[in-house]
Amino acid sequence: MVSADTIRTAIGVIGNGTALVLFLSPVPTFIRIWKKRAVEQYSPIPYLATLLNCMMWVLYGLPVVHPHSMLVITINGTGMVIQLAYVTLFLLYSTGATRRKVFLLLIGEVAFVGAVAALVLSLAHTYERRSMIVGVLSVLFGTGMYAAPLAVMKMVIQTKSVEYMPLFLSLASLVNSICWTAYALIKFDLYITIPNGLGVLFAVGQVALYAIYYKSTQQIIEARKRKADQVAMTEVVVDGTTTRASNNNNTGY
Repeated sequence: MVSADTIRTAIGVIGNGTALVLFLSPVPTFIRIWKKRAVEQYSPIPYLATLLNCMMWVLYGLPVVHPHSMLVITINGTGMVIQLAYVTLFLLYSTGATRRKVFLLLIGEVAFVGAVAALVLSLAHTYERRSMIVGVLSVLFGTGMYAAPLAVMKMVIQTKSVEYMPLFLSLASLVNSICWTAYALIKFDLYITIPNGLGVLFAVGQVALYAIYYKSTQQIIEARKRKADQVAMTEVVVDGTTTRASNNNNTGY
């Protein structure tokens, strides 16, 4: 008979895979930034927030804080490296106040996690206390990261369009949250359960909105295309009329 630990490990491995997909999803955005050598209007805040979240979960998963959490370390360690690469690109291709802001926030995050680690390891002398302190902080940052799509969901409801809420990312977020919720429930871990349980709810909400507004989105896109075609045709007619009038004036008719 398969043990609970084996099932938990298998689910954790799947969760690592789905989380990796989520961490890599902004790659096209950063390819664009790299090609244009400019960050344009993109915000660094989501990547700085995810970086802080990953650093806190790496700290939580350390054997001296919460033993037997290697899968938590592997995926969040990977996510930390990926987010750090994103933030580095922001530092390279941003300018002035934006670059200073990103740099100061990055230094602040590293200092904060370092201070938490030093205080926890020096003042809390049991795994339970260390896990509780780091776990509570990780829940706060993790919940904030999962709650970020609420702004997108509000926009979907207002515009009745899911054009800027890709279904693939919503489904990947749903699968990832389900995996980590199951991982936490098999060998109960409250601090992993809370943010990922909320992640399931938010992802289900996104998929439901996609189902509700898919048809209206297609109608909006088609209407936009028809309008663009009409504008293009109008410009051609106007240009043609202007050209003929100019030719007539030049020939003296």
